[in-house]
Amino acid sequence: MITNSYYKNASEVRKNWSLTIDSVVHDRPAFINRTHDYVAMLDSGMLAEILKDYKYHVSVDDESDGSITCYVAELELVENAPSKKECIAKIIDAMKDYALDYYKEFNYWSKAPNRSAQVPYILKLLVSTDDMIMEDIVCQSGRN
Repeated sequence: MITNSYYKNASEVRKNWSLTIDSVVHDRPAFINRTHDYVAMLDSGMLAEILKDYKYHVSVDDESDGSITCYVAELELVENAPSKKECIAKIIDAMKDYALDYYKEFNYWSKAPNRSAQVPYILKLLVSTDDMIMEDIVCQSGRN
């Protein structure tokens, strides 16, 4: 059981919901206790900062037909397109779609042995713009 004094009681938070949100957005995270449940509440910008070191390693392969295939190792996603630019755009769309699908069934996927390690990547995608995602892609040459 966590007994730290910085945890606020859930009833207190409920009574002061607007103040709690304002405090989380403008001041610091909130830690909330409800009976046996312990919750941390933080601003999405802070979450993005916490996850800043998570990068998406994308293998870029030239195919024999002249097309390009991109593979995101952390998410096990593959896309193919006529050019590298189009392939990267497709893989970003696939990453966002995957993150939304994962989030819809979060309770299932976050506990799946082969998918639980993806949680930080999913959370990062959910709080990122396309430009932010692009900045976090590390392209690696695949087979040539």
